[in-house]
Amino acid sequence: MLRKIQRSGFLYVLPALLVVALVMLYPLIYTLVVSFCKFTLMMKVPKFSSIAQYQAIFRDKVFIGSIGNTLVWTAGSVSLQFLLGFSMALLLHQSFVRGKTVLRILLMIPWVLPSIIGSAIWKWMYNADYGLINYVLSSLGIIPGYQTWLSAPTRAMASIVAVNVWKMFPYVMLMIEAALQGVSKDLKEAALIDGASPLAIFRNVTLPAIAGQCYSILLLLIVWTLNSFTFVYNLTEGGPSHRTEVMAMFIYKKAFTDFDFGKASAASMVLFVMCMVVSLVYMRATRRDDT
Repeated sequence: MLRKIQRSGFLYVLPALLVVALVMLYPLIYTLVVSFCKFTLMMKVPKFSSIAQYQAIFRDKVFIGSIGNTLVWTAGSVSLQFLLGFSMALLLHQSFVRGKTVLRILLMIPWVLPSIIGSAIWKWMYNADYGLINYVLSSLGIIPGYQTWLSAPTRAMASIVAVNVWKMFPYVMLMIEAALQGVSKDLKEAALIDGASPLAIFRNVTLPAIAGQCYSILLLLIVWTLNSFTFVYNLTEGGPSHRTEVMAMFIYKKAFTDFDFGKASAASMVLFVMCMVVSLVYMRATRRDDT
């Protein structure tokens, strides 16, 4: 039996499996258990409460609002990140563009810049009194006067989505450009000889070749955005009036402001299920494409 295990290579991957179980599986199971318990800072041990914590958060208007905010935050961020990154990758892939190395370095700055520094820069730019955005837009006559961006209920979400797009579109650009370089030049030349237009070549040759990479990028962006709250926390802290409070922000406040670990764990499991649904949709879509 031991020889069979050794031959299968199981012992080689056992250390990695143990690390994964310790770092990922244990916290997941612990969070799931705590989500069925009443557990606050003043309690030494969790007290089992069945589904009471789930009932409590789904009766909470702030949590229900955070689900909607999360969907808007994710849909807006991911769609714009992908479209902008995809467009920039196509532009840099063209032969007539000069200085590509310098352009790549400049465009990658937002991605490599730490989020906390980016948040500070954008918070200054959004400042209602002396921010650069108000100064430029008012000087050009685009806005009638200085506006509040992060404290206005109608503009706060769009403002933080713009920051998130600025941060992550270079990643999309880098991945898409790498995928474009892997497309067969022979196929494109053959299509060109057959009289296909550039648009037809892109639609029938390039796009199918990079579809798998596009699916993977979209999955990563969606999961990352569902779980992210750095810009939300640093720019608005969920305000004004919970208009930008995403689920990750709600979980953070419940755990580290209210010290209600039971409700925070229940909300975490709801967010985990949402991420799992996205992953399952991705797996089904890619499996359909393979068959």
